Amino acid sequence: MMRQYMAFKKQHTDAVLLFRMGDFYEMFYEDAEVAARVLGLALTSREKGDNAVPMAGFPFHAADTYIKRLIEAGHRVAVCEQVQDPAEAKGLVARDVTRVITPGTLTEENILDGRANNFLAAVSQGRDAFGLAWVDLSTGSFEVEDVAPESLGDSLRRISPAECLLPDAPPDEQDAHPAQIGLREGCLITRRPPWEFAAQDGSRRLNEHFGTATLDGFGCADLGPSIGAAGAVLSYLEETQKGRLEHITRISPFRAGNYLVLDRTTQRSLELVETMRGAEQQGSLLSVLDRTETPL
Repeated sequence: MMRQYMAFKKQHTDAVLLFRMGDFYEMFYEDAEVAARVLGLALTSREKGDNAVPMAGFPFHAADTYIKRLIEAGHRVAVCEQVQDPAEAKGLVARDVTRVITPGTLTEENILDGRANNFLAAVSQGRDAFGLAWVDLSTGSFEVEDVAPESLGDSLRRISPAECLLPDAPPDEQDAHPAQIGLREGCLITRRPPWEFAAQDGSRRLNEHFGTATLDGFGCADLGPSIGAAGAVLSYLEETQKGRLEHITRISPFRAGNYLVLDRTTQRSLELVETMRGAEQQGSLLSVLDRTETPL
C-alpha cells in the first residue's frame, strides 16, 4: 500500500495527497505534517521507533471542510480515490488520482462564494501584446483578450483571478513577469511549460475541444497571443480535472471597446464591491444591492 501511495505522490509532488483508505482520507510524511499544522489534526503513526511514518487523516464525509482550509492556506490538493470495490479486490485495492484541486479549479458550492466568480487565468506574451484568458470552471464561462502591455495590470485587476498560469522561467526571472504587478495578494501563481502558451498549439487544442475547424465562429479570428493563453488554460484543466469538460461549450472574446471600463483606482473610490478601508464587502454598493427584494 505504501508503494502505491509513493507512486501517486511522485506524480503530484507539489500537492497534498489525500489517500482514500476506507472511510478516511489519510496523509503521510510531509503531507501529514502540513495537515497537522494547517488543519489541527493529530499526528500518528502505523509504526513505532526510528522508522515511524508520520500519518494524519480525517473522515471522507468532512472532506470539503478540510480541503477548503488547505486551499485557503495556499496548498494544492490531489484526491486519490479507491476506484475498485474492496470486496472485489484480490489483494490491494485499485486507486487513482481522480482530481487535483487548486484555487482556480474549485467547483464545490459550499466552498465557493456564490456572489463572485472564481477565475483561473493565464497570460501569454506576443510580439506587441499580451494574451489573457480566464475561465470560471463552476459556470463554464471562458473569455479571452489581447491586451496592450500598458493595460495588462488593469485587466488582471478587473478579473482578479484566484490562480494564474504563467510560463515557466529560471528562478532568478520568476518574479519579473509583468503580469505579477496586476495580481491580487493571495493569487496562486502556477508555472507551466512555455510551449503550452503557443498560439498555434492553443488553436489546435481549442478546436479539438469544441469540435470545430476554426475559431472564427466564436469571433476569435483576429486574436493572437490570447489563443495561446486559452490553450494553456484548457491543458491545465484537462490535467487537473481528469475528464472531459463538456460544460465549457464556447469561448468569447472580451472587447474593451464594448464596455465602460473602470480602472482599479476608480472602482476602489466608488466602493463598488468592497470598502476602501478594510476591503470588506459590508458597506459597499454591492452589499446594499444584496438587500433589495424587488425586480427593480
